[in-house]
Order: sequence, then C-alpha cells, then structure tokens
Amino acid sequence: MEYSFGFGVPSDQGWASHVTVGRLLQDWEKLAGEVASYELTIDDYTNDLTGRDAVELVLGWASDPFREWAEERVSAADQQFRDGTEPDNDGVIGRYFRIDKRDGWWWRRRPVSGPLGAYLDRP
Repeated sequence: MEYSFGFGVPSDQGWASHVTVGRLLQDWEKLAGEVASYELTIDDYTNDLTGRDAVELVLGWASDPFREWAEERVSAADQQFRDGTEPDNDGVIGRYFRIDKRDGWWWRRRPVSGPLGAYLDRP
C-alpha cells in the first residue's frame, strides 16, 4: 500500500506550514540510519530527537489504515535507532536538554560511536 505524505500537520496546532508527515518520517529514518556515526553537534542531535516527538504526535492523530502502515515504518526506524545507540544511563543527554519522565524512550539513548558518541564520552 502506498500513501501520499505531502499533507501537512495541523497549522492551527502551531506547526510550521512546511512540516509534513512525509518529512517527519523521512527525517526519523535518516537519523536512525546515521546515529551510530552521528557527525553533528549535541544541539543538532537533540533537535533531531524532537522530530521523533512529532512523529509520536502524528501517530496519535492518525487513523487506520495509514496509522498501521506508518507504525510499521516507524517501528523499523526505531529498531535501527536502538541498534545504533545505547542507554544513556548517566543522563548525559540531559545535561544539554531538559528531559522529563514523560518524554519518549529515544531521549534516553545516545550514539554508541562516532564523533558525537566520543564527545559524550568525555569527562
């Protein structure tokens, strides 16, 4: 089944008009594929994680059959993200961005390697 992802998210909810469901999904899949060798800064990383927050909101708004299809796509990216990260047991990400208990599991993971992983490993 194929879906068109050009539709935007609700601008009346404060979303920018250029934000689309397709872009949110593509950005999460891209991060998931690159996270183990993430080359950008911690600020870029936390910004990218907010994109996953947006994906979660969209999944909550969506209805079947789109939601079911999108959840499969997100699930695959989530697994890839988990494979390229490790638990942030020391809360290092929280030094750079406020993380609450209600925030998604992705906020409690950090790259296993790459430039950002090495940066986060430093004392």
